Amino acid sequence: MEKTITIDGKDVKLNNNAAWAMEYQDQFGKDILPVMLPLIASVAEGLAAVIAEVDSKKLSAQSIAEAIEGRAVDILAPIFNAEVVDLVYNVTWALAKNADPEIPEPRRWIRQFDTFPLDVVVPEVYGMLVQGFTSSKNLQRLEKLKEELPKNLQP
Repeated sequence: MEKTITIDGKDVKLNNNAAWAMEYQDQFGKDILPVMLPLIASVAEGLAAVIAEVDSKKLSAQSIAEAIEGRAVDILAPIFNAEVVDLVYNVTWALAKNADPEIPEPRRWIRQFDTFPLDVVVPEVYGMLVQGFTSSKNLQRLEKLKEELPKNLQP
């Protein structure tokens, strides 16, 4: 999936096909999955609550992404630290590099922005990652998870 987002008034094209993870690994020397798994585990409860709000008849990668889009910063706020902010910068760069092979290395690329509003970028990037990582089989698992949520987390 390719999407254009606006960062500091500049349009930035992002592409989340599988090659973005290779861009990340080539640039930063590590596989993205072990880097992201602790982060994903840390936000699982908040994410489950958001998924619980999605109408089960309309459950799809798109509907989950839309539900997350407005609340990603709230979900991630408790775990934001320098490492997580760097991860957001780096993943966003890898998605952008995947869309445009001509963008410069990460430090030069990020210097073009006077601001890098996490409240804008995180929901967009997180939504793209959910869509890229969620298969129809996993959507069925998410529906089952929704049914098993404690009552205090269900809408």
